[in-house]
Amino acid sequence: MRIVWALLLLCCVACTTDFDLEGDFESLPVVYSFINKQDTAHYIRVERSFLTGGADATQLALDPNNLYFPNAKVELEKVGTTQKFVLTRVDGNLEGYVREEGPFAKAPNYLYKIKANQLNLKGGETLKVTVTPGEGLAPASAQTTVLSDLQSLDRPASPVTMVDYNRSITFAWNAPTTARLFDLRLRIHYRESTSANTFVDKTLEWPVVKDLERTDEDLRVAYTITGEQFYKFLASNIDGSVSRRRIFDGFDVLITAGGKEMADFVRISRANLGITSSQASAKYTNVTDGVGVFSSRSGLLRTGLQLSGPSSDSLRLGKFTKFLGFQ
Repeated sequence: MRIVWALLLLCCVACTTDFDLEGDFESLPVVYSFINKQDTAHYIRVERSFLTGGADATQLALDPNNLYFPNAKVELEKVGTTQKFVLTRVDGNLEGYVREEGPFAKAPNYLYKIKANQLNLKGGETLKVTVTPGEGLAPASAQTTVLSDLQSLDRPASPVTMVDYNRSITFAWNAPTTARLFDLRLRIHYRESTSANTFVDKTLEWPVVKDLERTDEDLRVAYTITGEQFYKFLASNIDGSVSRRRIFDGFDVLITAGGKEMADFVRISRANLGITSSQASAKYTNVTDGVGVFSSRSGLLRTGLQLSGPSSDSLRLGKFTKFLGFQ
């Protein structure tokens, strides 16, 4: 008898991840959320594991009745206070969070929602979720520490110098010690000609590093790339075989941080990949009497970084990008 349950990242800021968590569970709540105090509303996904009983799991997964508890109650509590909040069930498809293609029913896409101004989160608070699924099942619960805002993405200085391909460019920011995992992305903006006097805006997103785990308790976190990596990314993602004139308009830096629970999930997942993994691999959950991941995240955006004059020359004339038509 096979047990099936699914957990998909609710994308509220800028990152996407699909989780394939599995285990020997009977009907249990599957709870997932990344709480971000910067969001205007908070969403929690609550689904159910279900037994296939030898039936075709792909067919069962298409029936919403197999995915959701009809009368579940979802509450958030600020631990150490008397404040409790009951969330409202909504259809994520109508909230702008359409469920991605996959084996599970796309509609309805039930989520549990509360507006940020009702919850009024502060960094450092401990937040507890409790899911009462009904049907005689025990309530499931989990806790996380709300991440404070990331601060001071002060490196590199703009304009950024990337003349020497081997030159190091360091991105550095301050983050609370409760933030344990980081994604760093660059959003690169340029214009591309479609006719003699017409240009269209283009954007490339470069996932520089994903799941960067901090190694110490310093507030400062940093990651380094080289100029060569930057120019090679452009050369690999812009079609230089098509003759176009292009104008470089700068780039933005996006940092996304995750809490301890997400770092634990990634670490355990990595430990169970590859030929050295155990056959009975451990699966991470921080949900008591349920399964899933309940954690916190935060984000930081710095816009409008430019290349220095000599670096712009390297973009126009350098060996990696000279065929891209930058002016």
